[in-house]
Amino acid sequence: MTLGARLKLIRGAAKQKEFADTIQCPLSTYARYEQGKSIPDADLLKLVCEKYQINIEWLVFGSGPMHRGEINSQHQTQFQCLSPLDFEIIPLLESRVAASPSGAIVTGEIADYYPFKKWWIESIVGKTQERKKGLVLIRVRGESMAPTINQGEIALVDTFEGERLDIKTGQIYVLTQPDGTVTLKRLGIGRSEEGKIRLICMSDNVAAFKPFHFELDPGRPLHSYVIGRVRWVGKEFD
Repeated sequence: MTLGARLKLIRGAAKQKEFADTIQCPLSTYARYEQGKSIPDADLLKLVCEKYQINIEWLVFGSGPMHRGEINSQHQTQFQCLSPLDFEIIPLLESRVAASPSGAIVTGEIADYYPFKKWWIESIVGKTQERKKGLVLIRVRGESMAPTINQGEIALVDTFEGERLDIKTGQIYVLTQPDGTVTLKRLGIGRSEEGKIRLICMSDNVAAFKPFHFELDPGRPLHSYVIGRVRWVGKEFD
């Protein structure tokens, strides 16, 4: 069952306009959600769960009971449903995140959402919405960081500007190379003999990918190259 079909199930016998008004969503926008042509944002998903006492894992993934407090008949045990307020819902991007020449983050279409425990998100980025909004999920392409990060895995990337300007030597970042290629590398930062800032890029798959470095263009800021720091790929990165 798709996310749109689950929303339709929650709506029940109510007309689309009535339901859309209840969750404070334009009718045309809500209709696209049911048709699977677009995906609701995290705030709307939380609102639906709060108003209709829906288990957020069921709404997002289709797993577990539909309503909070229901019995999970498959295991014949009481399913302990957490409130949507216990989660932060992070978008998975359809395409890789990028940075404009000025350093502003440009994101692609949202393909899906994944819930993360709120306490854990706050333990790595703090409690402010500004910091939390800098978190995105991307699907890894390429094998340059194998076996640490493998092709097809989902990575949580912190695109907050402060993280992109304060390079932590040896940590893994998503970056744009001078030729426009977006990749994951362990980074170091230094200066050339002429005093130009230099990014040192290292792969974990050392047999196939050799270290390299490049100098930043004088008129281009560091955070137009560094898109974000990888914070999690099934395991947390300090």
